[in-house]
Amino acid sequence: MPSTALQSDFTAGELSPSLSARVDLAKYNKGCRTLKNFMVQAHGGAVKRPGFELLDSLPGPAALVPFVFNQDQTYCLCFGDNWLRVAMHDGFVLGDNDEPYQLATPYTYAQARDFSFVQSADVLFIACYGVRPQKLKRFDHAQWEFEAMEFTAPLDAPTNLSAVFINGAKNSDGSTSTAQTTSPYTYTVTSLNADGKESGLSTGANVTGPASNNWQGGDYIVITWVAAADAVEYRVYKSAFGGRPGYVATTGDTTWHDYNTLPSLSEGAPDYQDPFPEDDFPGVVALFEQRLVFASSQNRPQTIWMSKSGDYGNFSVYTPLAADSPIEMTIASQEVSATNWIIALRSLIMGTSSMEWEIAGQGDAAFSAMNKKATPQSYWGSSLKRAMIVGNAILHVASSGSQVRSLQYEFAADSYNGMDLSIMAAHLLEMERIVDWTYQKNPDSIIWAVRSDGALLGLTYQAEHQIAAWHQHDTQGSFRAICSMPHGFEFSLFAVVERGGFFFLERAAERYLGGEASGAVFLDCSLTYRGQPIKNLTGLDHLEGKTVGILADGAVQPAREVLNGMITLDHKASVVTVGLPYMADLETMPVEVVGKDGASVALKKQINAVDIVFRDSLGVKAGLSFDKMEEVKWRSDEPYGNPPAPFSGMKQIITNKLADNILTVCVRSDLPTPVTVLAIVSRITVHQ
Repeated sequence: MPSTALQSDFTAGELSPSLSARVDLAKYNKGCRTLKNFMVQAHGGAVKRPGFELLDSLPGPAALVPFVFNQDQTYCLCFGDNWLRVAMHDGFVLGDNDEPYQLATPYTYAQARDFSFVQSADVLFIACYGVRPQKLKRFDHAQWEFEAMEFTAPLDAPTNLSAVFINGAKNSDGSTSTAQTTSPYTYTVTSLNADGKESGLSTGANVTGPASNNWQGGDYIVITWVAAADAVEYRVYKSAFGGRPGYVATTGDTTWHDYNTLPSLSEGAPDYQDPFPEDDFPGVVALFEQRLVFASSQNRPQTIWMSKSGDYGNFSVYTPLAADSPIEMTIASQEVSATNWIIALRSLIMGTSSMEWEIAGQGDAAFSAMNKKATPQSYWGSSLKRAMIVGNAILHVASSGSQVRSLQYEFAADSYNGMDLSIMAAHLLEMERIVDWTYQKNPDSIIWAVRSDGALLGLTYQAEHQIAAWHQHDTQGSFRAICSMPHGFEFSLFAVVERGGFFFLERAAERYLGGEASGAVFLDCSLTYRGQPIKNLTGLDHLEGKTVGILADGAVQPAREVLNGMITLDHKASVVTVGLPYMADLETMPVEVVGKDGASVALKKQINAVDIVFRDSLGVKAGLSFDKMEEVKWRSDEPYGNPPAPFSGMKQIITNKLADNILTVCVRSDLPTPVTVLAIVSRITVHQ
């Protein structure tokens, strides 16, 4: 009996072969058996991914780090083997002699792939096992500087302290009233710079004076010292009988008089100690509530260090503790697991190799050095150094390496819970692992992940619409690193690609929005010429010996082999894109019909025709297998010699395949032209 099977969207993405008979799943009719070099749009369409445009070659493999000062000043930092290059949207920043600006770094390529980083304005903080924490500072496009963090006092304490008791009390007749100097006092002073940062304590000055309850009016102790460089003020601390010093005064002078001021023992001076002795440096860094956070050194994998609030370089010890004091805490758990990432949301979320923790204040009180606790949230663990935030959810790779999981706060449970986002496409991570990933927020909210075999995976993710659609991408080479950062109203996608033993920095072309197709880029490692009409194109040395695809003035020209860095076109053209072709394949899940008599899974079926809804598309073949396809006809009323205009609407393909138990619809684009598939309608007859 004739029926129609409609697939109106592709928001389930590529599904695992294990789901080939799960017609009971709502996602079945929204998924694909194959989705290669097609991206899933959040509103349902499957669009051919844009090509990657060549920016420049690299001296070797590199890890990519985004550096975003604001929407107009964004950089892609390329960390290689002890070198750094800086790229912007259109290529590398140039230094002397118009050569790419390059800076020496303390990191090998292997370390750069695993280090942790967090940015604050013009400074990138970097944590890496075996390397002292670094600050990478930006001063200009081609002026960057590494600074090793030293956890010492920001300025010197004053020197040559002296304390002298002055017996200034008078009797009624004007004579001196002799004081009973029975109490020993010690005075120490710290320096404050213009930023309000405080030095450590000076050497103490000892003096004997009256007991505080036997102090006479007119008696005082004068404390003097030699000024410290860069100091604008000084804080004075006082102790009696060798007790704990307490704060007594702040002054801008180098002298101060103590008229029996009682010290405040709730305020202490900083004691600067190296938080990472014996080069036991941390491997994770983050920012949380105005504190710089380090975690997980090799000898202390479950320890967290937090700076003084508002003072990123201050990891000193304060006695007594204040709410804004630096923090050092070690989490107690059954298994000692290194921390892989830290994310700041409403609280601090920490992912270790065995579980996930929340670091927060106890009860309803705010988090502080005096009010903190660690609470386990889940036991999945993580295997990748970097987690990411998508909206208000954390995404991380589980310790197995074969799952991408979400972690999100649930008000009802008052804890963080999540789900496996890769369960429907488990085959994509069964044999290989994710080694790098990034989040491209706009235009389609896609997480891009580089797999260990060099493939590129995409995950279109919108939690509020329950969309988690996987798609896979390949190129003539291997993806090695990926990075996304804002550019205008969209996010640019950068990639390090290895091709024939050489490494290139490439950027995904801007998406095609319809209309004239001459500017569309659907070739990899591509370059585009714009100018007077020409026939011979040079400057293609990076593609030497390769067979390249050509789109010239919107028309596809025959492929050419690059010889001596040059190709010759069939016809002159003024806008020409040349690059490596790639094939985009879409294959539906086995087409089934579910009726009152049940599903057609075990029955033979025959598809007589397929209607495909396109938007702004050209150069497509379709059929019931990739081995036997029919070219879709696009030309309508365009003048002779002009390329056909991109088509929006429905095209029908008549099929003649014999009845079979398993039938799928296949769509292929092997030309450098745009393709967007919105829906597929199969006209099917089920044989009982």
